[in-house]
Amino acid sequence: QRSWRVAILLFCSLLAHNFPEGLCVAASAKESPQLGITVALGVLIHNIPEGIAISVPCIAARPDAPWLAFWLASVSGLAEPIGAVVALLVLNKTKLELENVLATVAGVMCMV
Repeated sequence: QRSWRVAILLFCSLLAHNFPEGLCVAASAKESPQLGITVALGVLIHNIPEGIAISVPCIAARPDAPWLAFWLASVSGLAEPIGAVVALLVLNKTKLELENVLATVAGVMCMV
């Protein structure tokens, strides 16, 4: 029971955490393709332990359903491309600077 609560708490918090990461990657890529690749690689590397953090308590809570751990980890990661699409839509309609977008992302990350 406790492992399941931890898994759901991590899922929800990482879902909220991954959306602004997508904003950051898209804004960086729009500024410079090389910067976008660098930021995307950094995010990719740190998403591996995030997926593990969701999967381990989920498997501990539901050892008979490993697909559930995979599903929760995958869905939490899907918030990133959604954030990237939102960022591209907003950045194409406005003249926001990269610094303003990154400052907004930093504020959201501090709140999450």
